[in-house]
Amino acid sequence: MKKLSIVLFVLMIAIVGCSKGNDSRSKEVKGTIEVPESIQANEQVKLKVLVTQGDKKVENADDVQFQVEKEGYINQEMTKAPHEGKGVYSTDYTFKEDGEYMITAHVTVDGDMKMFTKKVEIGKSTE
Repeated sequence: MKKLSIVLFVLMIAIVGCSKGNDSRSKEVKGTIEVPESIQANEQVKLKVLVTQGDKKVENADDVQFQVEKEGYINQEMTKAPHEGKGVYSTDYTFKEDGEYMITAHVTVDGDMKMFTKKVEIGKSTE
């Protein structure tokens, strides 16, 4: 009887462990940065990131911020991106001059921070 109890206990733990894999928190958070196709210097644009977890849009991220760095320069400044709806977080931004920039979205969901990047060319089409 004792062996049967141990076997049942181990089986129960295995089943509970497997079911946690279906928990939405265990699915990877992904972010897709969206910017206009063509951006000119000194033009205000909306930077957006669509945040998903599995097949669901994240409506309650802990924190979303953008960092924009021109090639060759380090920018530690972060700009908050409030929730716009349907998993989209956005902020307005003005690129000061033409050149290549790296946009990084810092997304924190359930205490786990992920970074997503996109390179854009200001003054030329980003196709």
